[in-house]
Amino acid sequence: MFAVIDKRASEEVKDTLKLYVDGVFEFSSEGITYNSISGHPDVFMFQEAGILIVAPNAPSDFISFLQKRHVNFTFGKEKVGVNLKESSRYNCLATASHYFLRKGFTDRVILDHCKDKIAVVLPQSYVRCSLFNVDDHHFITSDKGILKRLNTHQLEACYFDPRHIKIKDHAYGFLGGTVGEFENTLFFMGDVLKHADGEKLQEYIRHNNKKVLCLGSDYLYDGGGVFFVK
Repeated sequence: MFAVIDKRASEEVKDTLKLYVDGVFEFSSEGITYNSISGHPDVFMFQEAGILIVAPNAPSDFISFLQKRHVNFTFGKEKVGVNLKESSRYNCLATASHYFLRKGFTDRVILDHCKDKIAVVLPQSYVRCSLFNVDDHHFITSDKGILKRLNTHQLEACYFDPRHIKIKDHAYGFLGGTVGEFENTLFFMGDVLKHADGEKLQEYIRHNNKKVLCLGSDYLYDGGGVFFVK
């Protein structure tokens, strides 16, 4: 098992992550999209239940990494770019029963993959940045608009205040961009308990039969999620 993480994540986070996987790919890009998300894996790929869909203009070193390790993946149709729509084509989320997207923003290959699921249209373009599933019906989010929309679909979510979530070039980041899942454990880039909502978040995750692992001791860092591939 390998992990993909923003190259700009702290050395503490990356070193701790290496204890749980066979290797860590430090993701970065240049000249494709804007700086704050240029190292975010969730801008360049979509993952669900063993399916990995990658932007055709993802950095060549990342594609080589996947190929050399025989990771099964498919290319999407549309390239990542610099504006809002072009930079969020792959930034969506799916569970066994639902998929979550902003209408008109999602790559066609992802739409085709999710065609038999229930679509939940959200007001946020960066869905995967703002939302993460604990299981098929329980979620964590840092976006109140998403929280309201989930409630209309009888889906439960725990809200986490995004203030103090670190991100490059912005005042704060989003919760979904701080986390990934491997072997029933949610790995966070930072310490959830440094936040006012941290205990509530940790209890919610544990109540829904998942573990919490904090990769660092600083505030959470939004680096476009932690992706585990094999």
